[in-house]
This record gives sequence, C-alpha cells and structure tokens, in this order.
Amino acid sequence: EEILLSYEAGFKTSFHEGRTRLNGSVYYYDYSDYQAFLFAGVGGVVINRDAHTTGLELELITNPVEGLDVLLSAAWVDATVEDVPLNGLSEFAPSDVDPTYAPEFQATALVRYEWAVGDSMMSVQVDSNYSDEFYYNLRNFDADKFDSYVLTNFRVGWSSAEDNLKLALEVRNVTDERAGQMGYGLATLCGCNEESWQAPRYYGVNMRYSF
Repeated sequence: EEILLSYEAGFKTSFHEGRTRLNGSVYYYDYSDYQAFLFAGVGGVVINRDAHTTGLELELITNPVEGLDVLLSAAWVDATVEDVPLNGLSEFAPSDVDPTYAPEFQATALVRYEWAVGDSMMSVQVDSNYSDEFYYNLRNFDADKFDSYVLTNFRVGWSSAEDNLKLALEVRNVTDERAGQMGYGLATLCGCNEESWQAPRYYGVNMRYSF
C-alpha cells in the first residue's frame, strides 16, 4: 500500500467591491511506498518508492468592467520519486526521477467580453494554456519527454434574447501547436515510442437550442 501525508495551506480573498477574487495554496506531499509505474515492453510493473511533492497554486478572477471577465492562474510543482531503477525488474542503476505527466510550471489565461446587440448578446473569448516540458516515462529518458507548449483558442458567440438559442464560431489551437498528450516507451520491444498529440488547428460551428 501507498501512504501519503499531505500538508496544505491556502487563502481566498476578494476585493474591488467583490469584483476580483484571489485564491492561493501551497502544499507538500510526503509519500511512503509511492506506487511508481514503469512501462516495460508492452506491459508494466509497479514498484514502491518514497516520493515527495512541493507545489504552489494561484488564481485571479476579475470583472473589472461590465461584461469583461478575466481569469489568470498558475501552478508550480517540484516532485521527485526516489531510487527508481533503470530496469523495472531489477535494482540496476537507481536514481531520483521526476514523476510522469508532471510539468514544473503551468499557466492559464482567459479573457471574455460580452455586450448587447439589440435584444440579443454577443461575446468574444480568447484563452491560452501553457505547459512546461514533462516526461511520460518514469525513467526520464530524453526520448520520453514532450516539449513545452502553448495552446490558444478563440471563440465568438451569439445568444438570443430568450437565451434559448446559442450560436458560436470557434478556432481551437489557433497557432497549430504540436503539443504532446500521452506516450509509451517501447524501446525494449521495437526501439521506438508510441505517442499521441493534442488535436491540430481546427474550426467549429456550434448551435444549441433549449426547449
């Protein structure tokens, strides 16, 4: 079994007559016998190792003027899994490694503006997400690492006066960023890796009717 001692402290505050909220937290996770998964061949093994994680999160949500909403958030993580062997079936060449899918820094920004057009409403929204590089294999080989990326989306929307009909035009991944999503290290099987990626740039039209 895996045992976790978790320590966390945080705050929530609002100002600007309640139009702005700032939330934050800091935490430390102390694992005993952390269940570390190592992908080997076409399967995997789970080994128990000690691990620890230190993290910090901040979030700012504000409505500075009527119709304008802004969200900013950031997260920083420093995590280590101790004494992970190069070969999951033995104790060969153990070392301290980063856990998988754990970028050191991530950030999100969203800006949305809504205004009236006659009896209906129009809106424009832009959001962007940044992720630091991260490993998808616990051994932390350079070949098993996705690069950092920024994903940006754009949306224009319209809603009827009764708010029962909504139309939207959106562009996802505006810059056509090649962003890693999931990977498997198959070096011992075929000398290759299998990887999947976030969707490339695409366009969409959405319609929603409520009755």
